[in-house]
Order: sequence, then C-alpha cells, then structure tokens
Amino acid sequence: MITRMSRSIPSWRSLARLSDDELNGYDVAAVNLACAADLPGADRIDFARCLDRLDGWANAVGEYTDRMLPQFRRSPQRYENSEAYFRALAMITVLQRDLGVRYNPAKIAPDAPFDTADSFIHGVLQGDGGTCATLPVVYAAVGRRLGYPIRLSSTRGQVFAHGFARWDDQTTGVRFNIEAMNRGLSTPPDDYYRHDPRHRLYHLTPDAEREGCYLVSKTPRMELAGFLAARAARWDDARNWWRCVDSWAWAASLVPANEHVRNSLRRAMTAWDAELRRTKPLGFPDILVRADVRLFPDTLPLELERTIFGLTAVHHLLTDPRLETKYWARMRRGDIAHTPTRATATFAPNESCSIDLVFH
Repeated sequence: MITRMSRSIPSWRSLARLSDDELNGYDVAAVNLACAADLPGADRIDFARCLDRLDGWANAVGEYTDRMLPQFRRSPQRYENSEAYFRALAMITVLQRDLGVRYNPAKIAPDAPFDTADSFIHGVLQGDGGTCATLPVVYAAVGRRLGYPIRLSSTRGQVFAHGFARWDDQTTGVRFNIEAMNRGLSTPPDDYYRHDPRHRLYHLTPDAEREGCYLVSKTPRMELAGFLAARAARWDDARNWWRCVDSWAWAASLVPANEHVRNSLRRAMTAWDAELRRTKPLGFPDILVRADVRLFPDTLPLELERTIFGLTAVHHLLTDPRLETKYWARMRRGDIAHTPTRATATFAPNESCSIDLVFH
C-alpha cells in the first residue's frame, strides 16, 4: 500500500518558512513543483496529473516488488544479500522498463540548454524525459510513497552539479547510492562522485565538498534549497535578476552552511546591480531604505538583506512605467527640471515596498 500524498501544491514561500520536521510532512514532488510556479513554461504543468501519475507509478512498483519478493527470498545472493537493494532495483526496473522513465536524449550533450521542464519533475511526468536534476526526485517521490528511506544528494561535476538519490536508512544503517540516469541501476560509492578517473565526470576537492555541502543526504530544507537554486537558474537564463536574487536569497537562508549557494547569490546581486546601473539616468535620486523587520530569516546575513533591499527599491523605481514617462525618460534626455532628488523606500512585513519621492 502506498502512502497517499496531499493533492495541493503549496507556495514555495510558505514552505521556506517551515522547519525540517514540518517540511518532512510534504510530498517531495509537490515541493519540487511548487518551486516551478510562474517560471517560463510553468503554465504547461498539470499539477494534479503529475501527482496522480506518481501514485500510479508507486502502485505499479509495489505490485511488481511483492510479486518478485519470493524470488529474492530464494536467491538473495543475486541481489547483494540486501532486501533494500532488491527493492531499489525493482523500482528502477519498473520505472524504466515498464513505464518509460528515461533521461531526455536531447539533454545528454554537456552544452544542451536547460529549460523549466529539465529542472523540475514535470519534464519526466508529462514531457520527453528527465535529467540528473529531476530523475532522482522522481525516484525519491515514488520510493517514499512506498515507505522507502530515499534521500537526495549531489556532487559537483566538471561542468554542472549532478544530483542522485540515496537509500539511507538511519534505523538499520543500510546506505547506498542510487545512480539510474541510464538504463539499469548502479550503486557507486561516494568516492566515485569525488573523482571518477574513468569518465572524468567529477572533480570534488575536500574543500569544495565541505563548502558546497556535497555528498550529504539532504534534509528537507536542503532539498527545498536545491529546488530554489534550480528556480534561480531559470530566472538567471531569463535575465530576471529580481526574481533570480529572491530565489537565491531564500535558498541561502535555508542552507546557511553552504558557501556555494551564498556565492551564487552574491554573483546574481552583482549582475543585477550592473544592469540597474546601466539603466539609471544621470541624476537618479539617492534612496533611503527603511525596514523595521527582517524579511528573510536570520540565517541570511543582514548585510546581504540590506543590499537586496536597496537593489529592489531601485528596481521598483525603474520599472514603474508612470515614473519612466514622467521622470526617467526626460532625465536621459538631459532634462532634470522638477525631478526627484531623493526617495524613501519602506519595506513592510508582507514583503511589499512603498516608495516616497522627495523634490527640492
């Protein structure tokens, strides 16, 4: 019998404020899809269909596993004398052989462009296939429906990060990696993801492993942070720096020990600042930022939050069409008469921002 999951897709902002224990009650598939909301191409996601399909897949895996279990009992040596391994193999066999789960062949090349369907699981469930960012999430979602202790993990490749699933039973101590990007199942040791001399896919130094929190079994908050990082990458591709920085900032607040995520946030902030500087007219008003409360969790450094406030205020001023017509377009033509000299941006607890212009 599978564990039935909620049909609702929560907002990722509400999820980002939850503890690990609270997040643990949510379907990892729903959390993943929540982070795809309003991204380019997200309008094609059929959320109910995706969750229903995962339920159906879990049922099929469970029925096949029960049918084959006597075979494992007769010859456990064929399955590494491990029922956990047998169950993982049965799951991968059904998903790949019977249900058509596969790596999207169009995304095999290292330079293949990724879009929203390649970063979130609807690409597997209603599209052309998955990637190393999405297939492990599908395996975890199906496995958890069957009560399997499947976690997510990641490493850093030569070009991109690489995700994989892991059977990690804290009660029995049974732990092995689940690598199933191609046909079949392999269970490479952690060292394979540090340095793969045969294929040269990975090069993970001890410092990078520690700084990026790689090769650990992710907690629910770490999983959410990974999905928000994928969200940020899609906004980066769209050059929507406001939403990109917002996603990175929430990811960084969820995994404060991950220096790589925080560095990605800083890079996005730098790119956003450069774009705003190119857009601001000469004589653009100085901005005073007021915020009586933290909008991000205390785990995000205060200096980063304050810089984000300043960038957000400039963004709101420059993207207001009324202000563009009334002031900024004129100022770009050299007309600075009767234009604002200062502005005060006030951020409220609901994340809204009100701006007052000062003239003198």
